Amino acid sequence: MKFSRRQALRGAGGILVGLPFLEALAPKVARADTLPQKRFIGIYHPNGVFTPNWFPTGDEANFTLGPIHQALAPYKSKLLFTSGVDMQVAVSGPGEQHQRGIGAFLTGAKLDMGTFVGNDGSRAGYALGPSIDQTLVDLIGQGTRIPSLQLGVHSLLSNVAGVVSYRAANQPLLPQNDPRLTFRALFQDSGTPPTEMEKLRVRRRSVLDAVQGQLASLKKAVSKSDQARLDQHLTLVRELENRLTALPAGTCQQPTDPGVIDFQREAEIPNVTRLQMDLLTLAIRCDLTRVATVMFSDAMNHVSMPHLNINSDIHNLTHYSDGDPTRAQVGVRDTWQAGVLATLMQELDSIQEADGSKALDHSLIFWGSDVSRGNVHAHDDMPFMLAGGGAGFRMGRFVKWTHAFHNDLLVSIVNGFGGNVSTYGEASFCRGALSNLV
Repeated sequence: MKFSRRQALRGAGGILVGLPFLEALAPKVARADTLPQKRFIGIYHPNGVFTPNWFPTGDEANFTLGPIHQALAPYKSKLLFTSGVDMQVAVSGPGEQHQRGIGAFLTGAKLDMGTFVGNDGSRAGYALGPSIDQTLVDLIGQGTRIPSLQLGVHSLLSNVAGVVSYRAANQPLLPQNDPRLTFRALFQDSGTPPTEMEKLRVRRRSVLDAVQGQLASLKKAVSKSDQARLDQHLTLVRELENRLTALPAGTCQQPTDPGVIDFQREAEIPNVTRLQMDLLTLAIRCDLTRVATVMFSDAMNHVSMPHLNINSDIHNLTHYSDGDPTRAQVGVRDTWQAGVLATLMQELDSIQEADGSKALDHSLIFWGSDVSRGNVHAHDDMPFMLAGGGAGFRMGRFVKWTHAFHNDLLVSIVNGFGGNVSTYGEASFCRGALSNLV
């Protein structure tokens, strides 16, 4: 029996079930529409980093990872650390330092005047420009079911401090913090009224049941290596489904394990993180989206992280001096964050493309914050890190500039995905694409 990838992707009733790359479905001659797709993922965490343990030591090509990034050691050759990149656009303008920094992170733009109150009582509006993830949708995201994902982990503020993605000036795309709704957006029929969701659940007891006949026939027709890929992929889908589709849709009945995810509880941060990142990985595996942002908390960040034994307000912890032992807890947070990134890179590196390469080779992850050092609210020497091969940058390096503009890093990223721009965001903070990247 012959199968096309398109047939394998849809089951009864139009439910989408993505498949990994299979040798049996690979074209004999590579076509433009079957070549590996590029992806972009922007990751934000608030209030800077524990600087003493953040930057590597050594030279550009011969550097040693610091304590924070040890989980990333297996992927050192696919990392690019930056030094000397300043977010000058966030130094002045409406709002306070955290508001200005988060607004500029992916937009390179200043904030509008507005009524959102910052930590120091100053007020601001949303960013005055689009973010690079939305610019990249036009370059790499066309034809996907979800043009871009905006995910959050305890990023609950519905104002400028709680958003990094902008469709255009004053058009924020707030993150989705509830994994249950993330799942529905990705893997259930979009546009279905909530009152119909339970009927849909009963009618289709499992997303996979709708295509079991096709899958059984497909497994007979492919190689053993393809069968193993199918088993691994479908196990992942089944596990996610079991964890999430059991949650009630518009009902008050007691759900089966794991129960309703109280994504607003600080104690649930590790569980929400795992689910959101699993769903993001699966969305990329199924080519449902190629552009995403993930926010870990918001720029106010008045939260604790009990799973790390951090029981104090992290925002306040960032205000201690570097020499104060209390501030070292910020480094614990940063180390956990690096571990989350390492898991994401491992998952992307396990996704095989049609040409034998891995999804990580064609993805760029941009990890950053709103300030560099929370104790002085600085925007110089921003703690940015890039991972993966999606933009064509030369990775495995620690590149040092002298007062380079962060806006020019945004220019470089856009151009790395096929754009052709000389400025991004506030033009007065642009000199052109950064040197020594490609």
